[in-house]
Amino acid sequence: MALDVTSLLASSQQSPPLEQLLAAYRTQLSRPLDTLKQRQQQLQEQQKLLASLRTTLEALFFSAQSLTLPGAEGNFVTRKTQSSAPDIITATAQKDAVLGGSFVHVDRLARNDTLVSHRLTRTDPFGLSGLYHFELTAAGTTALVAVTLDGTEDTETALRKIATAINTTPTIGVVATVITDTPTTVRLTLTAKQTGTSAAIRFTDTDGLLAALGWSAGMFADPENRTVMTETSAGYQLGRASELNAQLRINGISLIRESNTITDALPGMTLTLLRAQQPTDPDVTLTTTVDVDTAASFLQTILDRYNSALKELNSATKGALKSYPAVRQLLRELRTLVSQQLGTGPLQVLRDIGITIEQDGTLKLSDRSRLERELIAGSERVAALFTSPGGFGERVAALLQDVIGSSGTLRTQWQLVSQRIQNLTGRIRQLESRIEQQVEQYRKEYLKLQQLYSMATAQMGILSNFALLPPGMFNG
Repeated sequence: MALDVTSLLASSQQSPPLEQLLAAYRTQLSRPLDTLKQRQQQLQEQQKLLASLRTTLEALFFSAQSLTLPGAEGNFVTRKTQSSAPDIITATAQKDAVLGGSFVHVDRLARNDTLVSHRLTRTDPFGLSGLYHFELTAAGTTALVAVTLDGTEDTETALRKIATAINTTPTIGVVATVITDTPTTVRLTLTAKQTGTSAAIRFTDTDGLLAALGWSAGMFADPENRTVMTETSAGYQLGRASELNAQLRINGISLIRESNTITDALPGMTLTLLRAQQPTDPDVTLTTTVDVDTAASFLQTILDRYNSALKELNSATKGALKSYPAVRQLLRELRTLVSQQLGTGPLQVLRDIGITIEQDGTLKLSDRSRLERELIAGSERVAALFTSPGGFGERVAALLQDVIGSSGTLRTQWQLVSQRIQNLTGRIRQLESRIEQQVEQYRKEYLKLQQLYSMATAQMGILSNFALLPPGMFNG
């Protein structure tokens, strides 16, 4: 495009500054560039939407795929147990827990074994020096402990060294604690890290150090007649090792367990004992029912991901991706899928469990009471709609596999759009460079012509001055 130099020069005194002229010229040249940038922006919007859509569909795909895995039906076959006295016993139920009630009476809690030393005067010289070894057995492990005394320790210092040696021994099954029971006396206690008779504390006093604490092998020679501690003498807190076990009755049957957490008494249930009862206290009732809340929450997560995918697909077909037939087809197929038969048993379609299809195609759990009835009637039947071959999970996963995979439709479209953006970016850079070159060329031409015009104007002024001189001024 040629620059009208004559008009520029003729109106040089009235024309706007040079930069404004060049800006207007640049704008005129940039019209094709603006078209390219507008197309680039459209493609970038498509690229962003394709990436977002793929992420949303992946979330739905993985949810659907998880429904096809072994054990997926457990998300629908849910149980919960309510205790009539949760301060005494609580219970959690797994999918194989039997629906109904059980009666429990907690006679005794499982306890950690405790061994206590003599009461010793804090400031008395301990009176031993050298390297001492002894073995401690508790919680199913036996550990060798080594203690070094230099002979200068008072009793409290010596006991603290012994406690430190015990607590820093790897795999030790007890915790050692020094207790100041009176202002002038101390005692060393050992507490087993686990409950029950298997965790009962025993020891071998190899070098005689433990004898100084009042401990001897005869204290536990008979597990059911152990030496019991007194206010001043050494011994166990419980004389009978069997009393370290929990004792309870379930439906009148007596049980003994070494832990207060019991997993093998009732099928599919874990009991946690918290407090012992008096013999005359009433039994605690444990009632196991279908856990509708957990099943409904899991189901709602699936519906939410389906609805998110459907809404984004619907928005895409009306917006930046309206020219993509694959997106419209996927939207149609998803909407068709959820309205079809998904099961072959008593429950065949989603509305059989209270799920309805809204006008916009989204799914809604509109009849929770129906879902609850069907879960109570048979959670496995509800699960089959989603987890069985030909069910929701398998069908949705199969539909999305070819769309979101590494060679799927969305990935391919995203790559094509990315390539177009890259090509456009190159063209835009070339055109921008060419425009700047043309603008700069015209800048130079303008400045050169302006300089010539100024010179011509100056010469014309000189000639005019000559014309004003008196006649014959230059005659001899």
